[in-house]
Amino acid sequence: MAVSAPLRLADKAPYSVGFAQRVASLNARPRLDVQVCDHCNLRCAGCMHFAPLAPERYLDLGEYERDLRCLAAVEGISGFFEAVVLMGGEPLLHPSIAKIVRLTRCVLPEERIQLGTNGLLLGSMGDAFWDAVVDCDVEIVISAYPIRVDYAALFALVSGHGIRASYAGDFTRTGRGKDAFVRLALDPEGRCDPVSSFVGCPLGGCTMQIARGALWPCQVAAHHGFFTRRFGYAMHDDEGDSLSLASIASADDIEDFRRSPHPMCRHCDSGRLSVAPWKRSAFAADEWLA
Repeated sequence: MAVSAPLRLADKAPYSVGFAQRVASLNARPRLDVQVCDHCNLRCAGCMHFAPLAPERYLDLGEYERDLRCLAAVEGISGFFEAVVLMGGEPLLHPSIAKIVRLTRCVLPEERIQLGTNGLLLGSMGDAFWDAVVDCDVEIVISAYPIRVDYAALFALVSGHGIRASYAGDFTRTGRGKDAFVRLALDPEGRCDPVSSFVGCPLGGCTMQIARGALWPCQVAAHHGFFTRRFGYAMHDDEGDSLSLASIASADDIEDFRRSPHPMCRHCDSGRLSVAPWKRSAFAADEWLA
């Protein structure tokens, strides 16, 4: 696919979430993201999972199975999530991605499972991967970035294996898909009002994360450590930023958790979110700062 024309946006075009839109998003079923790899093979500026700043790390299968089985045992969890999404970083970097696919389907036999990828490694995946995706009825969701990749050919490759394929949606609402990204506005000093930040947030409670024996309300809460360690900021997890899987009695506990502001919200100035043209990260802190 040819590189798109330059995005006609200011360096930072304002991005806002209206109250009605926020209510609608919280009334919809949340997505559950599984970070299969922290790192990535594509360096996206402002990545909400902080992948450009992450060391090479792969999801431990034993830890993942324990977390997944703990979640599966929760009363009322079947159908609670709109989809379980295997993602990253870049999930296809994991040498055991086929085993992760099969494990996810084994523990969650009725759930919708997606695999979100930038597609760069699809052409080099072996039969074990394709067989697992087909056997486990997994949909592949391709993020088509403005780079010199023939995404139409990758889409056809996936479809040719009899696998459902789709392109990632336009989170920016600009009509340009992955040609643009929503730029976070972090405040490492934690001076934001958590309630206001939560109300204006496009993430919290809508794209939950499972990691380290807990559920997290958003990518920032779960993965900010890569950012804080890289640049020496003092952001830290507090009680209330995550929900221990062992403490969950029913899906109602998750619902209550995801609908409430969290201590980490004080570090996100959602009123200063913006949309910017996609580019490769320069590993600079201001790609994520307010």
